[in-house]
Amino acid sequence: MRNALALAAAAFAMAASVSAETLTADQLVARATAVFANKEGPKDPLLGTYNGAPVSVLVACGDICPAYTVRVIHYDVPAGKNCAALGGSDMSVIVPYGIAAGPESFCIPDPLVKKDLWSDHPYRNTTM
Repeated sequence: MRNALALAAAAFAMAASVSAETLTADQLVARATAVFANKEGPKDPLLGTYNGAPVSVLVACGDICPAYTVRVIHYDVPAGKNCAALGGSDMSVIVPYGIAAGPESFCIPDPLVKKDLWSDHPYRNTTM
């Protein structure tokens, strides 16, 4: 049963990455600087592909939402995949979970690293 679930998840991920929009560096930057209009992250974290690899967004919130929400746009890199080979950089981001927060590693596309847009607070210009 576990193998069947793993195969189904892998097939879904492959289908999603095949049908996903191919993103440009400018589109990645635009998505990383967009302020969210609503107080929830996207229902589908897959943004598209960049350099042939799927790119997703993580939206994580701690105990005081949306004030401490963190957004990280990153490659969905399979285990053992070399981040640098995709044109990315391994970065550590403090991610909130409940009342705590801790570091998590992500493979960030280089256009976002170069502009220091690898982690932000998407609700910074909205009222709570």
